Amino acid sequence: MNEAVVDESGTDGVMRARFDYARPATAQEAIKLKSQLGEKARYWAGGTDMTLLWQRSEIQFDHCIDIRQLDELDYISVEPDSIRIGAMASLSLLERSAEAHHLLATLSDITKLMCTPQTRTLATVGGNLCNASPASDLSPAFVAMNAQVVILGEDGERSVGMFEFFEGVNKTALRGTELLKEVTIPLPSAGQIAASYRRIDRTVVDIALVNAASALTVSDSGEIKKASIALGAVAPVIVRSEAAAQPLIGRTLDELDDAMLAAAGEAASKDAKPISDVRASAGYRRDMVKVMVRRSLADCVEQLKG
Repeated sequence: MNEAVVDESGTDGVMRARFDYARPATAQEAIKLKSQLGEKARYWAGGTDMTLLWQRSEIQFDHCIDIRQLDELDYISVEPDSIRIGAMASLSLLERSAEAHHLLATLSDITKLMCTPQTRTLATVGGNLCNASPASDLSPAFVAMNAQVVILGEDGERSVGMFEFFEGVNKTALRGTELLKEVTIPLPSAGQIAASYRRIDRTVVDIALVNAASALTVSDSGEIKKASIALGAVAPVIVRSEAAAQPLIGRTLDELDDAMLAAAGEAASKDAKPISDVRASAGYRRDMVKVMVRRSLADCVEQLKG
């Protein structure tokens, strides 16, 4: 383990921060280090979020455990029953995976909204999820796709639903020495699935003022078997709107007309709990939920109809 010294310029001059730096060879070695070093140790993935928090003195740590180079966590794999995305897969890798599966194409489009191309080479899927921002772009899409996360710890692995993974602003289901291993998106054994993400923002790479993701799974006859709608930036955690999704199940694609999609948007807006801030009012966010849900569902219908 090496010591790193970083000079950080601020309004009061130069602040010199010292921390120990380690680059473990395996995920289990990283977990062991975290166990030994305790609460003052931090896992470091791409570092794009943590650097900003550290510069603003919102987090402090004495030990940096760099896991970005762990190839065992850096992959995207399409299998017959699932898509598996390693926690250390970069946003750039996710962006380039569009041709591997149409759900990955949806996720690829999302990454292009998140940050600059340079930052996407550093930022990781796992780091983005573990930051647990309620305005995250990937999180609502993963929730709508009914994704699971696989978590590594000292006692082995465990799986948690993506919806349950988020417990509050910047708070996840990770405990103690645990780290995120992968995201798993289930694929239907029969029929088709489509997903879409929509958002309102101020600039292309700005965080969302409000966002929504939808996913529909249909049988070969076109009957909707599963529906999921997730909302971001309208509560401390990602919101899953059962009230909006449930009436769609059992319907056919042809029945999902403009009136039914608008009704889903209206129901979703009632599940939103937005606040007013300098970026947008609560009323505006609630109104935009209606629009984003309707548009994301319309996208799914269009994809499924081919």
